[in-house]
Amino acid sequence: MTGPMSGTEFGGILLRWLSENRSGTASALRDGVRSQAQAWGLELTEYADWDWMRKAAALGFIDVDLRADRWSVAPPVLTRLPHADGLAVLTGARTAQTSRRVDEAAQEWMELVTVPHRPEAGEAPLPDTLLFQYEDLRTLQEAAEFLGARYVPCAALQLTELFPQAAPGPESAPPGGSTANTLEKYELRLQRFVPAERDVEDGLYRWRGADYARLTRVRRDGVFHAVERETGIYLELARHRTGAMRWRPESGKGRAGVGRLFVDRYAPLPAVHERAAVLCSGFPPSMGKQAQTRAYDNVPRAIAEAIAASLQQNLEIMPRQAGATGGRTK
Repeated sequence: MTGPMSGTEFGGILLRWLSENRSGTASALRDGVRSQAQAWGLELTEYADWDWMRKAAALGFIDVDLRADRWSVAPPVLTRLPHADGLAVLTGARTAQTSRRVDEAAQEWMELVTVPHRPEAGEAPLPDTLLFQYEDLRTLQEAAEFLGARYVPCAALQLTELFPQAAPGPESAPPGGSTANTLEKYELRLQRFVPAERDVEDGLYRWRGADYARLTRVRRDGVFHAVERETGIYLELARHRTGAMRWRPESGKGRAGVGRLFVDRYAPLPAVHERAAVLCSGFPPSMGKQAQTRAYDNVPRAIAEAIAASLQQNLEIMPRQAGATGGRTK
């Protein structure tokens, strides 16, 4: 690839490459995001490559397993957005064949709304969001068949059935040996991990393993348990009875059951929960004031409550804003 390219091209071309290659190592994808951004004149912040991977996974384009250092492209899916007045989003693989069919359908009969990603400074641009307007379910099902995509009635709602209950995992060995000097403990007051000399208290810890891979473990009653970092943070929040989620209903007439979900930035959602929240709108979360919260649009209260309950959170319900017009515009 040579010559300058726009940010919009960056996301689309990278997704095309992932779709055609189907799978690979997560570390190579991270390096590829950064190297291509440099080749195209995009200046990224320190963790922009990981952030691109996380958001691409939340949008349903790819699946990422960092423990196995693997990524794989997700199959194409056409799914309705909840409470969105006849809008569906196309996610998953976007091969050359799929793109040709999308263009053909848009020129002849399909109402297509293409929304480019508008990244913040230092972010790697994501692929365009492709929204389809439909009048009846039969038309949507036929469109999915034409595009070679699987039709899913509402992926966001179906994902709530897959939410695991946040809990410590299987018993694990404590830190020790040459890795003990890498020990860190999560401090809720500081909202981050800090160096720790010993592991004498219950809490959330991490350290480097023998292969220098970072291990995250939760200590309960003196016993260590394996846990994902995101889940571990929510277990700590629950232990200290601290909330990190709020939901505010929209102000429009008939929109009291759908709204915006706010999640404190220091408590990122686990992958399946974030995908459910993102596929309520088809857009990645926006950052709140001073970048302290992530805001997910068009989230029904039932889905917000399911996310909170599975993570041992008490969802705070905020009052509606009189005359406000939240959400995104097309």
